[in-house]
Amino acid sequence: MFAKHLRYLQQEGWTTVLFRDLQNAQSLPEKSVVITFDDGYEDNYPGAFLPLMALGMKATWFIATDCIGGHAHWLGKPSTQTRMLTAERLLEMHAAGMEIASHTCSHPDLSLLSSDQQQFELSKAKAVLEDLLSTQVGSLAYPFGRFNSDSITIAEQTGYSMACTTRPGWFDSEPNPYLVRRIAIFSGDSASTLARKLSFADNDVSWKKMTRYYANRVWDKLRHTS
Repeated sequence: MFAKHLRYLQQEGWTTVLFRDLQNAQSLPEKSVVITFDDGYEDNYPGAFLPLMALGMKATWFIATDCIGGHAHWLGKPSTQTRMLTAERLLEMHAAGMEIASHTCSHPDLSLLSSDQQQFELSKAKAVLEDLLSTQVGSLAYPFGRFNSDSITIAEQTGYSMACTTRPGWFDSEPNPYLVRRIAIFSGDSASTLARKLSFADNDVSWKKMTRYYANRVWDKLRHTS
């Protein structure tokens, strides 16, 4: 399904760019899209990295650094589904042009942590990745999409350039670079669902909602022309 999504993007003229490229959004092609992956699961290598490489496309991975080469502890008992990418895989992906970015150290709900705890999570994760990759890391994704005002302040203070949430919407709908919006793409989403999400920048693009949307547009047009 992911390969179908990539082929759709390619056929429709979309250019994949990295999250960090959004710092210079005005210089990007009009139909630019950032593909992101949170956490860093091992199955992302064959299931996403290799298909991206095959089509000459790229993406950004937000990595929980404490779990590199281990398991996603927040998912419960270790299994093949909780296994995480190794340092060697991350280095290979980085060398191939993918962006490896920060998702904190231990994947906590930042909104529940003290300012000092958040400072530790954000600064240490950044340092670990920069040491591993020998490059600067300026991109961050808040685990679970949860954060508070301290998170935004600390992200800027610790040297991140941008951070993304899980709130839906277009990139330019949010002026704060530490509150960048994203659209959630689920494993069962077809290429047509992806197309609607790209058109509406929303997570809910069910036909019921689409029908209501177009009905409202027709009603508004009739009302303004009567």
